[in-house]
Amino acid sequence: MRKHLIVGLLAVAGGLTSSAAWAVGGGGGGWAFGGALGVVAASQDDINESISQANAGEGGISTGQLGNAWELYGFLEYRFSGMWLAFQLRPSFFYQNEDGKNGSGQTYEYGVTGYTVFPVARFYMLESNYIKFFSQLGIGVGIVKGEHKEEGNSIKYSGADMGYMLGLGAEFCLWGGPHCISVEGNFRYLSVDRVVADSASGTLYALSQAQKNKEVEIGDTGAGNDLSVTMSGIQGFIGYAYHF
Repeated sequence: MRKHLIVGLLAVAGGLTSSAAWAVGGGGGGWAFGGALGVVAASQDDINESISQANAGEGGISTGQLGNAWELYGFLEYRFSGMWLAFQLRPSFFYQNEDGKNGSGQTYEYGVTGYTVFPVARFYMLESNYIKFFSQLGIGVGIVKGEHKEEGNSIKYSGADMGYMLGLGAEFCLWGGPHCISVEGNFRYLSVDRVVADSASGTLYALSQAQKNKEVEIGDTGAGNDLSVTMSGIQGFIGYAYHF
């Protein structure tokens, strides 16, 4: 009985191994599209300084610090036939916001939205019909828009810069077909070190220069420290891909 069980398990394992057909890159070419939703560990140090000073100045506000952000991306990919290399065009939307009130019930809200476009080179390192392991590298551009609201005072600002990303991931293809679930982890560096005010009214905590059409500055007046906004950080995504 034990002998028959062992033989049966070996047969099943052999069948799975042959059907998976693991290989180092070099799969079929073609197009793919899809998208993913994830979290970015992007700590906004300069904006958080404004929140901290507002908290101290108002004797306590319920607004939290800006830490993790949401990001949604879509992609279009082309892979060369018989090669491990594919290229993606990947636009994304970045969102981060915290709001709260002071002891008098007045609103204190701080937020960042952003848009990126990254051409990405993806390398399929090891794959079968069911699982595809990959690494990836991209260089692109990001645009950020930020806003502070403190009682009746507010500022909106924007800026842009270039950055890079690199990461690892895998696609798990359902029944070995074209529909795949993807997971990936990346590190992205994309810091916008100078932003310009699109509109401004009143005096805001921590900002030493907050005037329309001028660079936004933080810290002591005259120090010339530009407000920095970041979309940098560790990223984690789960998504969907369709290959055709």
